[in-house]
Order: sequence, then structure tokens, then C-alpha cells
Amino acid sequence: MNTKTRNSNYELMRIISMFLIVLYHVIFHGKVKENCTSLGVKEIFTFIEMLTIVHVNSFVLVSGYFQSTSTWKQSKLWKLIIPIIFYSILILVLVLAFGVVPFDKNGIIKELFPLELIWGSYWFMKYYIALYCLSPFINQGIKNFSKQQFQRLLVILTILFSILPFLTGQKAFDNTGYSLYQFIYLYLIGAYLRKYPIENSYLGRKFSNSFLQIIFIGTAFLSLLANYILAKASFSLLGVNATLDYFAMNIYKAKEWYSNPFVLIQSISYFCFFKTLNINSKIINKLGSLTIGIYLIHDNHFIRDYLYYWTKINRENIGSYQFILYVIGIAILIYIVSSIIEWIRQLIFHFIGNRKISKKIRNKYYDWIHSIYIIKNSGGNSV
Repeated sequence: MNTKTRNSNYELMRIISMFLIVLYHVIFHGKVKENCTSLGVKEIFTFIEMLTIVHVNSFVLVSGYFQSTSTWKQSKLWKLIIPIIFYSILILVLVLAFGVVPFDKNGIIKELFPLELIWGSYWFMKYYIALYCLSPFINQGIKNFSKQQFQRLLVILTILFSILPFLTGQKAFDNTGYSLYQFIYLYLIGAYLRKYPIENSYLGRKFSNSFLQIIFIGTAFLSLLANYILAKASFSLLGVNATLDYFAMNIYKAKEWYSNPFVLIQSISYFCFFKTLNINSKIINKLGSLTIGIYLIHDNHFIRDYLYYWTKINRENIGSYQFILYVIGIAILIYIVSSIIEWIRQLIFHFIGNRKISKKIRNKYYDWIHSIYIIKNSGGNSV
């Protein structure tokens, strides 16, 4: 993640989005709602989850926004893969060394298997890396689209990947948002916002930047509210008749899907709000560069299995409103500790990467890559 080419407003969005991911994971993986004995507390946690659900979509939108006009680089691909391998191995060694998990030879071999090492713990990274590998081909199509063609494509994809799954409970298309085609769809939306900027649209010409910010924040909140009210109404209508039950249950189940139409509107509005900001800060850029590491640390499956037990999040009989503050406090603590660990990793890797031997090995590797015929003829975009 190269922060030098990105404005601080997008880095700020990534920071906030990653905190929302951490908070969502604390509630979801910590089984907070399942353990709530108070309906009021449970309802607040449900609303918080629906508030945070923009997090993943925003990361993919910003990727489409920037990568759609950028050159594919193999070095960037390695910058995504190497931290995954590093944290997967480091955490495995630590949990074995401290006896957190029992020593199992077959289990260790499975964990260290290359594909499992890269794809195993992190569904988001799996699709994110695949999307990056596909981006040069997607970009070629984007380059050739007329505005009308691009708009038609997005309308079709919205119907197929958002509206139909929302109404039919995935019977038309299986898409809750945890899919590669969802990532490609969001990438295309981000690319459209880059190719046809908001400031050149009717809204951009008609209203000031400050008023646009109000519009986007308002739209995001109204989308969240509409999704929440519709989910509650759908749940209350269950049992009326079979036809109504079918649509009501589908809409209720989809309330926290990344592909939910209301979540998409919420996510795009959230992204567009940050697009209207004008911030330049080295500190924000640095903190933004830590976000992927935060995800890799706290959502590793070994960490996830024990983290919420150690922090007493997944305890039974949650009935106090004070527990809401405790959950938010734990999310902040996880974010800060993970940030520090990732910052230290980056310092170590920067030091090692600048050694002469490292540069020599790296140069020999890329010389070898360029000597391969199929890559040699790819336009020099492999480095």
C-alpha cells in the first residue's frame, strides 16, 4: 500500500474503515449479540453492526478509484502477499511456543502449505489479491467504455449482484458480498467515480463542496436508517402469509450483506464524502499504511479463536449498557496494539529491504522474471 500516491482524505477513510472492521469483528466474532440478555442492548449492537458494514466495500471502492488508472506492478503484489505469510508464520510459531494450541504435525504442515498460508485465514485478502491480478484486464475494458456503456454495465451488475440477491435470498444470484464478482463490481464503481468525477457532475456544478459533504453524509445515514427500519418491518411481518414471508425473510437476512442495495448506497455515499475532503497529513498517511497489518493481526484465525475469550467479550448474560462502551474500548485497544506491531514490522522490513544483499537478490529476481518470454512481452508492468 503506497501512501505516497494517495491523498490523506482516502487514508483517513481507510483508518476509520479499519476501525469499523475491528469493531464489527469484536461484536460478531465475540458473539456479543448471541449473549445479550437485554433486548435494548442487543438492538444497539445490531445498529452498530449495520453502521460499520460500509468498511469492506469502502476498501474495494478506493482500490478501483486508484488502481483503474495505475500500472500493475508485481512488487505491489508481493507487498500484499509477504505480510500475510509473515503474520501467518509468526502467529503460528507464537501460539505453539506458548502452548496456546497443541503441537500437531499434520496441522502445522497444512498451515504452512503455500496456498493455505496465503488464502487460509483471510477471505478479504484472497479476493483482494485476485482482484489486483485481474485489474489490468478490467482496466482495459474501462478504458474502452463510453460513459453510456459504463452506466449500462453498472445498472446490469447492480440488478444481478445486488437487487436480485436482496429480493430472492440469493436464489437468483448467490451474492452476500463475500465474492470475487462483488469485488469486481465495486472496483468498477470506484473506477467510474474516477473516470467521471463528482465535481464534473450536475451535483458538483450546482452545489458547494461543503453542501456536497452534507448530502453524502445525509444519504449515508438515511440509507442506514432505511435498511434498519426495513429489516425491523420485515421481521415483524413474518408469519402473515407464505408470499410475504418469502420476501420478508430475504430482506431481513440481507440487512448486513455487503451486496445489500442500501449498504451499497451507504458505502458509496461514505466514500464520496471523503472524496470531497482536502487533507494532507504525513501522520494520517503513515497510519493509513498500517491498516492491512491491523487486519492480518487481529483476524488471524488463531488470534480470533482466543482474543475475545481473553478480553472477556464472549461472556454470557450481557445485559448492561456499559458493556457497549467496553466493547468499543476493546476495539480501540486492539486497533492501537495491532498498529504498533505493524509499525514495528514495517521498520524491520524497511531496514532489511535497504541492505545491499536484499537489493541484489531483488534485482536478480526481477531480471529473471523479465527473462521469461510471457512476462517480458507484457509491457514491462511486472516490476
